[in-house]
Amino acid sequence: MSEAPAVSAVPSKTLTLHLLRRQSFSAGYLAQVIDLAVREVVRSQFDDPDEREAALVHQRLTRYAANGRPGSAELARAMLDVKHALDLVRHGHYRASAVPERGIDTTVSADQLLELVAEAGRDRVLAAQGGAVVVLAEDEDDSTVYRPVSAAQVKALRQAARSTKEEAICLHEGAVEVLQPHVRMANWSKDDGYGVAVDVVRDAVSVQWWPAAVPESLALWEQGGIRQLCVALLSDRFTVSDGDERTPHTVMLRMRL
Repeated sequence: MSEAPAVSAVPSKTLTLHLLRRQSFSAGYLAQVIDLAVREVVRSQFDDPDEREAALVHQRLTRYAANGRPGSAELARAMLDVKHALDLVRHGHYRASAVPERGIDTTVSADQLLELVAEAGRDRVLAAQGGAVVVLAEDEDDSTVYRPVSAAQVKALRQAARSTKEEAICLHEGAVEVLQPHVRMANWSKDDGYGVAVDVVRDAVSVQWWPAAVPESLALWEQGGIRQLCVALLSDRFTVSDGDERTPHTVMLRMRL
């Protein structure tokens, strides 16, 4: 698979075509429609279209979308979604921040954000101040804000993320070391492998009960005292807190400062 062409001041037809070919269509034959348009212009199946050829492909697809052929409405929407993405994503790198705030910020390249924005579509993507891009989740309860950043900021953010990941791995290993001698640990390979599960979650570690195929075993966690035992064991070494409304039965750990 070829890499996406770089973002420029004037979006190229090759980049437009690349994004369109990466779209997911409910009418599966539209992918073949696009490939056929490409093959009509580029004779070799091993060559990607250059800028002139991509412009010719774009003309053919525009005519197809405008002539009421099967799938034309969906193709037209996809082409508009791609144009919308190219209009919004104008910088090389972006800092991704979740809203509501959770976890650490990450970075994405323009190529990654273009594909994400084009796939999300115009209804879920908004322009924000300072060249930022807001992508709404499908349920609209959450969103992610992508703010332009410099190359130096990208490097700093990646170093911070790497350090945080290493700390989380150490935290996970420490939690398992503390709990394993005292409680039944989850065994993912068994249907009856219920027990305490320790997982890395972004910049923290979660401790929760995995019921496996024995849902009634969850009572051991809350009513049976295992959760309270885990909290007591872990509190000596870590900062312990409850999960949020989405994970009410979870214990969250952080390194004690």
